[in-house]
Amino acid sequence: MSDPLPIHEAEQALLYIDANCDRDTWFSIAGALKNEYGDAGWDMFESWSQQGQSYDKGACRATWRSAKPGHYSIGTLIKLAKDGGWDRPKRELTVEEKRQLSDAHEARRRERQAEIEADEARSMAMQDAVASACHTVWERHTETMGKSAYLGKKGVGAHGVRFFRNAVLLVIDDQAQTCEIKLGPEIRAFFNSLPNPRPEHISFQLLKSGAIAVPLCDTQGMVWSIQTVNEQGTKLFPKYGRKKGLFHVLGSLEGAQLVGFAEGYATAATAYELGSGYPVVCCFDSGNMKAVAAEMHKASMLVDKTPIWLADNDKPDPKNGKRAGQDAALKCQEAFGGVILVPSFPKKDAA
Repeated sequence: MSDPLPIHEAEQALLYIDANCDRDTWFSIAGALKNEYGDAGWDMFESWSQQGQSYDKGACRATWRSAKPGHYSIGTLIKLAKDGGWDRPKRELTVEEKRQLSDAHEARRRERQAEIEADEARSMAMQDAVASACHTVWERHTETMGKSAYLGKKGVGAHGVRFFRNAVLLVIDDQAQTCEIKLGPEIRAFFNSLPNPRPEHISFQLLKSGAIAVPLCDTQGMVWSIQTVNEQGTKLFPKYGRKKGLFHVLGSLEGAQLVGFAEGYATAATAYELGSGYPVVCCFDSGNMKAVAAEMHKASMLVDKTPIWLADNDKPDPKNGKRAGQDAALKCQEAFGGVILVPSFPKKDAA
């Protein structure tokens, strides 16, 4: 644990950290300041960020909002500053100064803990609100028959996905903790009445006809969220929508000896159609694949089944040389056994 860092020392330390850093470092600075000082650290973060060539006030504010207390410590900032040549002042504090600094640090810790608990409670409430809205959209505003330019481009069929019969607008209000569904004239009325600039607690997602809806289900079959894929292939999830451990199964798991696990729907559909009928589980991204397998294993859905991990043939990350798809598949194999395949499909970009 790092010693408490007075705000004036944090301001000095930031002078030794290049604001033209990569996004991960930039985000870690936001997290460290927010964790140590709460919202009192915002002015420091913004002032420091303004020194970067790509500074954008909106992006800066969004990053600060998304930084969660507890993920980083002030030690992150101290290390980066020391790497940049900062030498923390070494002054012997009096007993009273130490007490005051410790008391202030403890007060901020209690404030941060209260913020974390409030944020978790709000996130859970919003997750439930979004889940209820998505379930309604799935049941009432989508249909099993339809056309999709995206599916046509990928050369795959519709396996358990649905089509929007009309435009649907999800309006998510963090402040009221609601997720409303608007249709027809209500959509235009909403946009006509939306203040400019848009309030930070209001967000929305417009689901248009021509897009497909892919359900995100748990092991009981409950729809918690919906991934929409429009005609151009843009994939969106609603804000606060749950994803971890959720999935969509193409085919039937009953009696199957092999079960495929893929990232995106198109890859899953291609493998399903080429794989002699064995079921394939769409996990939505490589990071979610292991969580999905864990949930299915816990629910005894993989008994007497051999998993086939269908790893996307990702290009190496230029920063670290890692391949997200293959690395995720390897972790799954280590945890649950099975076979790793890096398929090459007739259709390109089957993701």
